[in-house]
Amino acid sequence: MKKLLSLILLAGVFAVPTYAAADLAKVTALAQSDSGASLDVLSLSVYELVKSQPEKAAEIFQSVMSQRKSWSVTETYAVLRSVLLASPALESSFVQSAATYEKGGYNASVVNAQGYQLLSSLYTMPQTQSVASAVVQGVVGSAMVGRTAGNGVSAEALNAYVPVAPVAPEYTVTPTPPPTSANN
Repeated sequence: MKKLLSLILLAGVFAVPTYAAADLAKVTALAQSDSGASLDVLSLSVYELVKSQPEKAAEIFQSVMSQRKSWSVTETYAVLRSVLLASPALESSFVQSAATYEKGGYNASVVNAQGYQLLSSLYTMPQTQSVASAVVQGVVGSAMVGRTAGNGVSAEALNAYVPVAPVAPEYTVTPTPPPTSANN
């Protein structure tokens, strides 16, 4: 009986990597624009996959985001937030990386962190470049709100992040012409 149980457990150990690879294929299939999957289903699938493989969070995010030509702010935020919720330690690393990225500095301990890899892929992927700064501001803002809930993001990391102010368009104002007659 012990040999049979040992054999079953051993088979389970070897089956896990195959199962995980199949999950990544399923999640990336859900991310395609013609899949018909809702954003909720996609977010939950990403969450479960990252929860099972937190060390591959950045790779999973890149695989999912590469499935479409472009993503909206809401879609990108939902997928990124799913990744960060599945790996709570990653959120702190992400916020610290955002502060370093905004300042343009280079800190080897931050750059080598998985949060920086996630942030870097958000800013460099053509699918997410246009919405990256809005998504990062949303993540940092939600981390500030969730600070009392104990999300693991330190006050120093939150205070170090200063978002880049958006550039407002300038319009020329055409002056109102003077009256044309004394009766006006």
